[in-house]
Amino acid sequence: KQWYQRRVAITAGNAEVQFFLNNDFTKVESRIQRDKIGGVFVPPGTNPYHVALYVPSIKGSHAFVQLYCYGAFEKTAAIANRSFAKVDSVDIKFNKTGKYGIIMAANDVDKSGTSYYGQTLLYFISTRGESNQIILDKNGPVYSAQWNPSRDEFIILYGFMPCKAAVYNTKCDVIHNFGENHYNEILFNPQGNMVGLCGFGNLRGKMKFYDTTTKKMLSEFTASDTTYFEWAPSGDIFITGTLSPRLRQDNEFKIWNVKGKILHHHRVDKDVQLWQLKWVNSPTVLPAPPIPAPLTSKEIAAAKPQAYRPPSSRSGGPQATRKLIDHGSNLPNVNDGVYKPHSGNQVSKQALKNQRKRENRAANKATDAATTDSKDFQAAVVDEREKKLKNLKKKYTQIQKLKAQQDSGKVLEKNQIDKISTEKELLEEIAKLEV
Repeated sequence: KQWYQRRVAITAGNAEVQFFLNNDFTKVESRIQRDKIGGVFVPPGTNPYHVALYVPSIKGSHAFVQLYCYGAFEKTAAIANRSFAKVDSVDIKFNKTGKYGIIMAANDVDKSGTSYYGQTLLYFISTRGESNQIILDKNGPVYSAQWNPSRDEFIILYGFMPCKAAVYNTKCDVIHNFGENHYNEILFNPQGNMVGLCGFGNLRGKMKFYDTTTKKMLSEFTASDTTYFEWAPSGDIFITGTLSPRLRQDNEFKIWNVKGKILHHHRVDKDVQLWQLKWVNSPTVLPAPPIPAPLTSKEIAAAKPQAYRPPSSRSGGPQATRKLIDHGSNLPNVNDGVYKPHSGNQVSKQALKNQRKRENRAANKATDAATTDSKDFQAAVVDEREKKLKNLKKKYTQIQKLKAQQDSGKVLEKNQIDKISTEKELLEEIAKLEV
């Protein structure tokens, strides 16, 4: 792993982690020794550098994750610590600056019996000493958690299908909810100004793309049988593929733009298998972020599946008329071989009356739908505000309890003191919502 001007190589064993400088493997620069080591995680960023260590459970003791400044690896020198009563595996995803991380602690078996896939708990950790659990409001698996590469916020996909997709800030508060759908992948473009929420694998390949600034949807389409996805460095096009060994038939790849237009499609021969795809000659410096542009009304109409129309009624298709065989008899109401129920062009009064009824019903239905949508939107806004207000008041109550403990002489932890310092900001947010 290269840390800017310093080259640090790391080797990890069952009970020791060793650090070497400048490709000199004859001298151990620094080391971490524990009874057992389950994983080492190196966040990106500038000096001071950090190292996260996962120590699994030993003889019934708690497993834990500790965050250290590079070089200060004594047990008491950890700047952040999180313990777990029971966990089988741990993964940590850090943001681009390395200041914040998401701990994904997984159990292979869910003892509550609610999920076949086990249980995953999420925790937030930071170089400021924070180590809080991320509370999710829907039961079920955690499919993905990803940081935005350009700002300090992250998205989590969680809950039984259809799962929820929510955006969190570094206070672990939900700042936007994308609703529920069948997703299992979060795919930010390299510049971080667009994101795709997708359902691949055993899902149908549905993809929705959003502007990460406005949180508005840009497009929605399907890439069936997708097993691979990668953004281009430009951030406005991407490649999808159906690859072996996941799928050994109909291997192919497609290049798309964000609006769902296929720019290139290549399908290999039946007796050939496609194993890997990769963009080549990626620049070391990313180009400027592309400008997110939602679909136009024409593009939306073109993307919608059209109702089936028989060939005879399509534009430019076969003529809708069909010649009748002339047996020499004079058929009633026949003109040029086409049977017409009425010889004239006049429409009956009853037909005009039925047509007006249909038009009135359609107009009333459209009005009712618009009224319902407006009411639903207003109710959703009120409900979201009440939820946020309830959450803020809950935090305020916790701060009061911490202050009472502090007044009684109890020594508080750093993250608890930081929480008390947010009281003024919390009261201002509550006052705004109560107006």
